[in-house]
Amino acid sequence: MAGRGTVQLLLLCLTPALLEAVRINAKGQQVLYLAQGDSVRLGCPYILEPEDNGLNNLDIIWTMVNPDQRLPFLIYQDQKIRYGSVPGLQRRVAFVAQDPSLYDASIHLANLQVSDSATYECRVKKATVDTHLITITVLEKPAAPRCWMDGEPARGGDLMLRCCSDGGSLPLSYQWSKMGGDYAMGWLPPRTVQGQGSGDLMIQSLSQEHAGTYCCHVTNRVGYSQCMVHISIPRIGYSGTRNVGLIVGSVLGAIFLLVLLLSILWALLWYCRRRRSQPVVPTEIRDCAPAGPYRGGHLHPSHGCSHHISYTPCQK
Repeated sequence: MAGRGTVQLLLLCLTPALLEAVRINAKGQQVLYLAQGDSVRLGCPYILEPEDNGLNNLDIIWTMVNPDQRLPFLIYQDQKIRYGSVPGLQRRVAFVAQDPSLYDASIHLANLQVSDSATYECRVKKATVDTHLITITVLEKPAAPRCWMDGEPARGGDLMLRCCSDGGSLPLSYQWSKMGGDYAMGWLPPRTVQGQGSGDLMIQSLSQEHAGTYCCHVTNRVGYSQCMVHISIPRIGYSGTRNVGLIVGSVLGAIFLLVLLLSILWALLWYCRRRRSQPVVPTEIRDCAPAGPYRGGHLHPSHGCSHHISYTPCQK
């Protein structure tokens, strides 16, 4: 009896080693976060014990595991590849190796969609069975954000920079940084604080050191997008000189036009008064007729010269 019990105990200890004919070279369950539209290689390399080498009785089954169902979508059985009935997945999945029996059951999944988020099981079966699980979460990258200034930059005033992305899987993280020079990514000048909104940046007491280009980075687990906005602050000297020049030029131009109009008006009034006050000049016209006979030292009254006075009127 003692000898028989010893043999049974020895067989129980050797059973796991004898049954471990298939082993997948992957440790634990993998968790991947991937971006929509990307591609991924789901690894499932395996080894066979020497006594199990050969193509006979080798089954490889890839299954999409959801909370409420298990859907086989890619199968290698009887040295043939078959596809399951998972909608929209058949044209986007394939074995990496042309012959999956050569110790590699890995697959390639292209053009990932949010609906592909699930747990994928690789099951290799020969004399025994081994499985490997990979959980995939497909997320949408942040959409290209919009950057703008809320208000106009004025020296000494406050300015709000805003950034907003209208698409992408949550949560979205916003980060502002000032570009240019030797400043590292993420650097911001003094007197800049986070606004009430997640994509807001408040710049207080604007000065020349705040002038430049600011970049807003929007990130989530699978990607990022960015936009930029430029702040220009006029210098005091240049702005003051330009404004004074404009004001002086405008005033001098207005004065010149006023003087010109007054001069023209005065000239017209003077000309009209001069014409009205010009005196009427009489014009003497003498009509002479042939002298009559001389009688007694007197000319005949019907002959000789007669005087006519005419006046030339003032013509305007």
